[in-house]
Amino acid sequence: MISRLKHNLAIRLDLIGFSASTICAVHCALMPFILVSLPLIGMEFLANPAVELFFVCTSILIGIFTFRHGYFNHHHRIYPFALFITGLTLIFSGHYFFHGHSHEESFSGLSDLNSEIIFLFIAPLGAVMIGTAHFINRKLSKTKAEVKCNCK
Repeated sequence: MISRLKHNLAIRLDLIGFSASTICAVHCALMPFILVSLPLIGMEFLANPAVELFFVCTSILIGIFTFRHGYFNHHHRIYPFALFITGLTLIFSGHYFFHGHSHEESFSGLSDLNSEIIFLFIAPLGAVMIGTAHFINRKLSKTKAEVKCNCK
């Protein structure tokens, strides 16, 4: 009974992780274009670095639970977790090297505009990779769960 509850929770968290990653990709891709209008609609908090940090930390916590559960209890495949880690690495490196929330020159030595353009490609790619990893993990967990533990 408990394993069935854990399985159902993991499947739902994979869906939440997939959805959150999709929202993150849209956020990263569109934020520079809608940044100007956020104060007009009362949503300037979305431009806060703490919001981005919250989403990344939530993604890490959900990922740790769901990929651990999927690997150990169902499919024993490492590639969904590896894809997840690669996506997180892209997001972290994009934030660290190319995404400055200040007007100082970026760490990479590029101008602010060039750094932000590079970030516009790196961060959504990382979010898409995380979403894909959750999708794969969910699919593998559901398929193997029906055969292994009868968790319907």
